[in-house]
This record gives sequence, structure tokens and C-alpha cells, in this order.
Amino acid sequence: MTARTFPGMPEQVPAARAWALSRLPAGCPRSVDVALVVSELVTNAVMHSLSGAPGGAFTVRVEVTAAAVEISVIDQGPRPVPARREPDASGWGLADIVARLADAYEATLSPAGRTAWCRLDWAATLTTSAGPTASALSTAPANGMETVR
Repeated sequence: MTARTFPGMPEQVPAARAWALSRLPAGCPRSVDVALVVSELVTNAVMHSLSGAPGGAFTVRVEVTAAAVEISVIDQGPRPVPARREPDASGWGLADIVARLADAYEATLSPAGRTAWCRLDWAATLTTSAGPTASALSTAPANGMETVR
């Protein structure tokens, strides 16, 4: 397992995604799905947790096995007041994207913060038991992964 901590700023989403992708084996059949899941989990940490406050940070963990990749994003816990979604904001949202792409997903809260964990199995092709892969969702509306307001 490898881990890296990033400053809790929106411009770190692409950096976290690129770092996670660099941990995958060459020719990984789920790299597009990993990119989308990491982007969504990190965006959620920056927008909806104390990690996005001044001086905040989040950690991305990646563990590659022979059959899957496990991804965790650990933030600094929920904000005291939930972030308000803009009325014109579009997107699928964390639960929809991650639940559809991951073969397993879990979010836990501890005194240290919140951890969002998921596993993407290599055996998945165009569909998983949870739903379509990113290639099947490519016509979905953008969810603001890189443009955080």
C-alpha cells in the first residue's frame, strides 16, 4: 500500500488523480474507472469536509493486488454545516458514481476524520454487479470534479 497527503485545495484533484493512476500496473483495465472514482472521492473531501478549510489536507491510499485496486481517501471530518449545493449544479454525486463503478464501497467516520474506501476488481469489463463502468457513463453530465466553486 502506498499513501500520499495533499493540501485540501480544489487544484489538488488532478494531482491526486495522477498520483493514484501512477500506482497502477501498466495496462490496468480499470484505469479510467480509478481516475473517475479518485476524482470524485477527493472532490468530495475538498468540498464537504474540514480538509477543504484553510490549512486542511486529505490523504489518498492505493493498494494494488493481483485481482483489484483498493482506494481510500481520508479527510479531516465533516464540516459543522454541510456545504450547500448551487441550484444550477449538475452531476451524479459521490454515492452514484462510486457505487456504480466500484465493486465494493464503504464510508466510515472516526474522531480523526472520514474514510471513503472502495475496491475495483480487475475482472470487471463493461458492467459490474454494481452497474456500468466509466466507459458506459461517458455520456453522463459532468460533476464538477475539477471545477470546484
